[in-house]
Amino acid sequence: KGSSLKREGLPSLLQLHLKRFKYDWETGETSKINDCVKFPLKLSLSEIISEEAEGDDDTIYDLQSIVIHRGEYGSGHYYSYVRPDIRSDDWYRFDDSQVTQVDYREVVADAYGGRYRRKRSRSVDGNNARKKQRGLFSRIFSFGRSSSGSGGGFGYGGRTSSAYMLQYVRRSDIPTLYLE
Repeated sequence: KGSSLKREGLPSLLQLHLKRFKYDWETGETSKINDCVKFPLKLSLSEIISEEAEGDDDTIYDLQSIVIHRGEYGSGHYYSYVRPDIRSDDWYRFDDSQVTQVDYREVVADAYGGRYRRKRSRSVDGNNARKKQRGLFSRIFSFGRSSSGSGGGFGYGGRTSSAYMLQYVRRSDIPTLYLE
């Protein structure tokens, strides 16, 4: 129930909305979550597909764009990072009327969110036992300290910038989407 997908139901474009806001029932306030979220450049859904994968690109997705929110709950600014041609490594930041070519390291520094705040428990035998108990998106993304090598710094948007939405392109559909 909800923990596996069928290969034929996978979309060409996979858009994921990250939960970045929380409501506190005791105080009645909503606040932004700036915890680090690490997401892959290449996303494999093979572990959550119900049928066996045969080594093809049907379950592989490549990151194409990220929408960033800078600010707090109730105020702020949205901008995005886009890789217009998924077959290249050229990334651009679209911030209102300003378009700037950037390096992927800049995308990572800006999109991963603020500093790590809470500790996670680890299973004794590594991650294998815990992996089966985790939810669908927890199996794909990791929450916690970034290993980007940025030294804990912040990107273009500063301390309050973090990824809000991610768009992936299904690798097997790239020739059709780009009219090859």
